[in-house]
Amino acid sequence: MRKTTVVLTAAMAASLTYAESIIQPINEKGYGTFSGKVQSLSMYRDGVSGSGVNGAKSTLGTTISYDSPEVSGFDVGLEYDYYKEVYDNNTSAVLGNPELAILNEAYLRYNFGLVGLTNTTVSIGRKINNAEVFRADEIRNKSRSIMALEAGSKDIENWSIAGGHAFEQSSWNSDDFVDLGDYGITWAEAVYTGMDKLELALFDAVVWDEVNMFGGRGRYELNGETAILGYFRREKSIGDGVSEGDALGLSIEHKLCGVTLEGGYFGVYGDGLLLDQRSIGFNHVLGTAMLISGGHWDAGANTYYVTAKTQLENTKTSLYALASYTDNGRTGSLGNGYEINTVIKQPLMDNLSLAVKGAIGEAENTTKATDCRLFVTYTF
Repeated sequence: MRKTTVVLTAAMAASLTYAESIIQPINEKGYGTFSGKVQSLSMYRDGVSGSGVNGAKSTLGTTISYDSPEVSGFDVGLEYDYYKEVYDNNTSAVLGNPELAILNEAYLRYNFGLVGLTNTTVSIGRKINNAEVFRADEIRNKSRSIMALEAGSKDIENWSIAGGHAFEQSSWNSDDFVDLGDYGITWAEAVYTGMDKLELALFDAVVWDEVNMFGGRGRYELNGETAILGYFRREKSIGDGVSEGDALGLSIEHKLCGVTLEGGYFGVYGDGLLLDQRSIGFNHVLGTAMLISGGHWDAGANTYYVTAKTQLENTKTSLYALASYTDNGRTGSLGNGYEINTVIKQPLMDNLSLAVKGAIGEAENTTKATDCRLFVTYTF
């Protein structure tokens, strides 16, 4: 695996040195903007979900995006993802990192600038959405994407509002779009920043004939170094739905000697959550966890966590760590468990970067699990 990764890294660095100069003249012709990335991802995992098996895989591929010029208020967005396996060892299915070939974005958008609303749009088609309800979560090679009719606006001072109806979704590890329930998901969300030191978000999503989810999050800055963060969501059954659940989070963020620390609590009550990190995503720091060994999103889970992030002085090296302990004593659950995540990202040259992510976790009713990922990414 190590030899394969070194060869891939060298090949990417050599072949992509002039990639930017190739793309830039095309974009300057005024026919639209091309962008994207070429990425190698090498992974190793063992023991996940109590499987007791291990697997390794390397993939290599590209994401290519295109944004057309605006004509009479209309523009088109496209994104194609293609990632191929170049190395495989043991039970690689345990990684959840398959080969991909998918048109991840294909949408038509209209901007209401002709009536003075330059930051108000409506779109239809496949589109990546990274906001309060749906999260992109580009944690491997591609982002989550939804097939939806969506409208959004930032023309009201201090407000960002959006909403629509999503019919299908392609997750971060899927090369297909699947139905979001029998009737799809209708959602609305708004972020308000009009009060000094306060950011407040409200959201609602209806999975028709199953559940209505509503909630909010907030961040209040006490001073330049300290802030309080809160999160709440309620899932109430409707129609034929049979489960209800709540989530509550509270944390404190503090900057100390160049390091941003956050420590807090996140709990799940009732029957658990239908709409969580494993489905449409979750706008919370625990949504970045690599293993979820402690069952952060399970019914009855009480998670205590701390994160730390910094950029080394006089360098471009960034460091991140997330440690959590989950108390979940329900029958049939994973039981109490911990998880530790670390991320190191280092730019190698213009547009070329290397990132190493590692995780270890263990719960009472599973085996110890480890996860290691090496990303070599060139953006253009």
